[in-house]
Amino acid sequence: MNQNFLLGLLCLFLGTTAVFANDFERANEQFKAGDFAGAAASYEKILAAEGPRAAVFYNLGNSYQQLKRYGPAILAYERARLLTPRDPDLLANLALARKAAAVAGEPGIHPRLDSALNFLSRHEWSWLVAGGALFLGVLAVACGAVKLPRQWVAGPACLAGFCIIAGATALYLRRGESGRGVILTGDAEVRLSPFESAESLGSPGAGRIVRLGVKSGDFQHIEVSGASLSGWMAVKDVASIAGETQRL
Repeated sequence: MNQNFLLGLLCLFLGTTAVFANDFERANEQFKAGDFAGAAASYEKILAAEGPRAAVFYNLGNSYQQLKRYGPAILAYERARLLTPRDPDLLANLALARKAAAVAGEPGIHPRLDSALNFLSRHEWSWLVAGGALFLGVLAVACGAVKLPRQWVAGPACLAGFCIIAGATALYLRRGESGRGVILTGDAEVRLSPFESAESLGSPGAGRIVRLGVKSGDFQHIEVSGASLSGWMAVKDVASIAGETQRL
């Protein structure tokens, strides 16, 4: 019975993987053929069905960039960056999209510190903390069972402690990522209040990073990063970066 159940799970996994591979390949063929709109729609469909995948987000960003839709392109690249932060091609294309949209990234704490914090994904930082804690636990049990020389224990214990502290610090400093968003359209307006008839305070431009606040009907309060501009924007014109990557 257990063997049949495991065999069924294996077949389901292999079947799902094969379907994903076929859909992904068809979308890639659309992109290669120059059907960027069709490719973008196919990648979006894959993400809706299969969940967050860095490669799909990356190719989706490339499709939107070819269509000169820089808001959705930057959103897709930013979502991919949360999953694969060290991909050089991804970082290069994100920089190109920002340049084409004439927008800058979100101001950070300090360039070197920001680089260190984003060297690993949040999942990788979490695994680093968990791994360090597990290692300390195993080390404590080993020391209780066998008397190990202090010099054998001190170095590994300090390294594990450093991993825990570094990972916990990085996760704390990146705690605000869930509130980041991207403006999708160039004509999206920031309004004084959450009504279509409210006074317009300006159009920050597609691809701008914003801080997301509360929602009220069809509007969401935002703060434009790097600018003294805040107000209400239509929900359809802005999207959370972390939103689609939290289904992992």
